[in-house]
Amino acid sequence: MRQNGMLDVAIIGGGICGLTTAIALERRGTEPRIYEAATEYRPVGAGILLHTNAMLVFDRLGLADRIRDAGVALDGGEIRSPAGRVLKRLDLSGVERAAFGHGYVAIHRAALQRVLLDALETEVQTGMACTAVESTAPLIATLADGTTIEPDVLVGADGIDSTVREAIVPGVSRRRLESVVYRAVVSVDLSPPYRSRGFQCWGVGTYTGGAPIDTGRVYWFGTAPEPLTPESADPAAKLAAIREHFGGYPEPIPSIVAALEPGDVFRSGLADVPRLERWRRGSVVLAGDAAHALLPFGGQGAAQGIEDAIVLAHELTAHDEPAAAFDSYEGTRKPRADRVHDEARRMGWLATRQSSLGARVRNLGVRVLPRRLFDRIRRRRFAETPLPKATRAE
Repeated sequence: MRQNGMLDVAIIGGGICGLTTAIALERRGTEPRIYEAATEYRPVGAGILLHTNAMLVFDRLGLADRIRDAGVALDGGEIRSPAGRVLKRLDLSGVERAAFGHGYVAIHRAALQRVLLDALETEVQTGMACTAVESTAPLIATLADGTTIEPDVLVGADGIDSTVREAIVPGVSRRRLESVVYRAVVSVDLSPPYRSRGFQCWGVGTYTGGAPIDTGRVYWFGTAPEPLTPESADPAAKLAAIREHFGGYPEPIPSIVAALEPGDVFRSGLADVPRLERWRRGSVVLAGDAAHALLPFGGQGAAQGIEDAIVLAHELTAHDEPAAAFDSYEGTRKPRADRVHDEARRMGWLATRQSSLGARVRNLGVRVLPRRLFDRIRRRRFAETPLPKATRAE
């Protein structure tokens, strides 16, 4: 199985999880192959908020400073009601940085991908989607150009609509939440309090907010119970509807939506996948959204895939046989990822309440939650970050 002591690992998917897995493997002496469906990496997409657990992993991989330099290290955050009342403030220096040395970093997804690609020694093979896993033992997979690969291990990091997942738990598909989300990266000059702070507003059927991702640019998102305009509406009408829907929220939301241009915004449905009964079969294993796609509430979607990456790389290089590595990886990661998955689902249900009474009760509950308990929950989440023993390269 191992040639010259090295395991032949193929990673399907060159997104954040796949790239981080590849870097972690390289740090441990393995040269993976990476296959990405897109024909090229382009500077598109929205922003991403990397929580403390993600930054702890990147610190272990020697990338934390580069990621902070490419994004914005936030000083804190706040949650407000539609009337502007502060429901909760996050003091990242007093909790996360004090306890773990890292707060949150807001960054453009493309900028994060660039940091990861620059850190990677292996060249990503683009335009190479996996079209099928023919067999898991022995392992045979087919790629978009018709070639087959037979590595020792296949890592499915190919996202929420994973092809690789079909070989492990067939028939799993997206589970939708009855809401849509609008996202944009906006060029806007925020007032000083918001230039290094994340912000959210919890309304009736709407959850909106964002964070600065570099000088002069902000990542903004906003949910709505249903599309604000038909897909066939012209761009000006779509933009007018967004401004009307979100313009009455507290600052900085009105300033952000006022600065939007028609080409800035893209809309998508909200979805996750149900908990999977297993993450591996034969010599195939899942990671990231392929294993546990989350609703985007709580900011843990990317972070959980980043945790997968470092644990999976450690286990693959610490065990002689993939089966033992997969057992240890799943035993470490699945219970935690399942808990976070369920939390995100509950938060999504709460954040998109369309009842005025339900929204008021929810906001009151957030406001009266004792600060000490709120801080303890945050500390516990990040204290449980799985960080295997570092190698010399790390």
